[in-house]
Amino acid sequence: MAKWEDKDPKWIVQDRQDGSNVNGVIHIACSLTGRSPQSRPLHEPLIGQPAGWHWEEKNQLGWSKQKLEELLVGLLVDMSAVQGNAKVTALKDLKGEALLTTRKGRKRFAMYDLTVTLTWQGSWVEDDKKQVTGEIIIGEFASANDPDEYEWSVTAEGTGTAQDKLKDHVNTLREPVFDKLQRYVTALNSLI
Repeated sequence: MAKWEDKDPKWIVQDRQDGSNVNGVIHIACSLTGRSPQSRPLHEPLIGQPAGWHWEEKNQLGWSKQKLEELLVGLLVDMSAVQGNAKVTALKDLKGEALLTTRKGRKRFAMYDLTVTLTWQGSWVEDDKKQVTGEIIIGEFASANDPDEYEWSVTAEGTGTAQDKLKDHVNTLREPVFDKLQRYVTALNSLI
């Protein structure tokens, strides 16, 4: 058994770009097979991997940004055309982490803890079709939280009747956006 005080290499863990953390074991396996670390399938065992000890994490933040843009951008606010219109125009920012994790060579699961910032744009007919922009911020969007624990806030640039009315209407997007976020979770879990 490895002893901590002897500084056994099995206990030295590094934060690495390729997701491995066991003294380059992944590099040994890849040099023997002639493949890059990124091309190795998650289910393929590592040569020299200590049994039952290794874990691997693959960053899925880039994929998450793409998927969330696909699901959320263009989402329309349900409101009468007589009143105006509004829609989600962009995924402005995505902070946090989204990972596919393999534990002990066989337990696979997705973990995420994200803050999503969307931009929206709309016009209010009763105020000379005044154009209004703002943001939707979803915080605490995490694998450990239920949808009722997500944080939700809507802002509008400037002040006035049009901003207040459109902000109220954009707030009705909460449930449709949360439904889309659950589709994202399903898609992330399907990558395992």
